[in-house]
Formats: sequence, structure tokens, C-alpha cells
Amino acid sequence: MTNSENRFSRRSNENLLQLWRGRDGLNDADIDPLRTELEQRGLSSQMAEIEEQVAGKDIYGDLPPAPQTYLNISVPALWVREQWLLHKTMQGIAVEGIIESVQRTRSGLMGVARAELSYCYEFQGHQYSGRVIRDFSFDSAKADSLVYDNHAGGKLRILISRQSPDISYCPSGLGISDPIAEGFRSLFARAVVIGLARLVLLTALRSL
Repeated sequence: MTNSENRFSRRSNENLLQLWRGRDGLNDADIDPLRTELEQRGLSSQMAEIEEQVAGKDIYGDLPPAPQTYLNISVPALWVREQWLLHKTMQGIAVEGIIESVQRTRSGLMGVARAELSYCYEFQGHQYSGRVIRDFSFDSAKADSLVYDNHAGGKLRILISRQSPDISYCPSGLGISDPIAEGFRSLFARAVVIGLARLVLLTALRSL
């Protein structure tokens, strides 16, 4: 069994149908395993219904554009934010959160998109809110998982800081490959820009 088939077999019917609706955003290698899993679960009629609904329509038309990432610096920056939250809640208290919204943006010019999940929770009679947010380039399957495996009204386990209950942590599951790769790519891009600017300046000075 392939990794795609394993991944799809663990999802709920609702998640699979959501993925089928947004299948244009999946890798080509994932389409057939997804179709097979849906058919094996007897969801062929729902698949056909979705195809009728989205026929001739841009299914990503309502997605907001990718955020400004400033040479993709936001990719490692948001990963650092997640690590900071993990550190602050290391010995924290586990509580149940309620998902308020999930969202994924369309890819931007440099292929960077955003996966975001907002939630609320109650602790000692007070209401708080939190957010899982990550920009990504390479872990698109994991980002899809964050969005499609969760839905508004669903529940999730989060950790809150004992000292500051307004600080909470919920793992994104997006891994570390993007932050490392994008960190190096951002540094390289900046080095190229600085190098070109220096070359132009030196050329201009020599021509004087």
C-alpha cells in the first residue's frame, strides 16, 4: 500500500469528500488513490454530485491570495513562532479547544501559501482564542491535512501555559523541511540581490 493510500485510509468520509472537491490542489499521484478510497467506501454518488457542482467553476476562486512573505522569510519565522509556543506550554495544562475556522490560501508568485486554523477555549471561567498558522512551500500534503482534517465546530486538544493561560499551543504537523529550505533560499536570494546591487554600483563608479 502506498503512502497516499495509507494517508487517505485514515481520513473520515467528510475529509475525503473535501479533498475530492479540492483535488486540483493535490499531486497527480494522489488523485487515483483518493478516487479508489472513495469508491471503496461507496461514495461514488457524492463524488458525481461534487463534480456537477464544480463543473466549469474555479473551486479556488474564493481563496484569498497568498500573503506577502518578503522573500519567504515568513516561512521560518512562523516555524519559530510555533517552537516558541511549544516551549511556553512545555509543562502546560491540556484543555479542549473548539475550532472556529480553517483556511488555506492560494499559492503565491514564489509558490508559498498559508494554512491557518483558529480556535477558542475556556479556562477557569474565561474565554481565550488561539491560532495555528504556517506558511509552506514543500509540505503541501501536510498543509492540506491541517485544513481538510479539521472543520469549524470540531474539537482538538491544546496545551496552555500555566503562568499565562492566554498562551496556547496546538501542533501544526507541518514539520521542519520548509523552514530549513526556505531559510537557505531566502538567504541565497538576499545574497544575490546584494551582489547584483554591488556589481551595478561598482560598474557605475568605474564609468565615472
